[in-house]
Amino acid sequence: MYLGLLFLLLTATLASAAYGSPRWTVGLTVVSFVAAGLVYFHHASDSLPLSF
Repeated sequence: MYLGLLFLLLTATLASAAYGSPRWTVGLTVVSFVAAGLVYFHHASDSLPLSF
């Protein structure tokens, strides 16, 4: 679910870069990077359920 929202946020950022104002583009870029970082840290901090 959250990866789909991240994809929509990145799509909005690209659309803003193509058609919108530079101020919106910079703001959406920063929000996109923060959201992508949060998704990364969410997955990087999970423990792996491995049993050998």
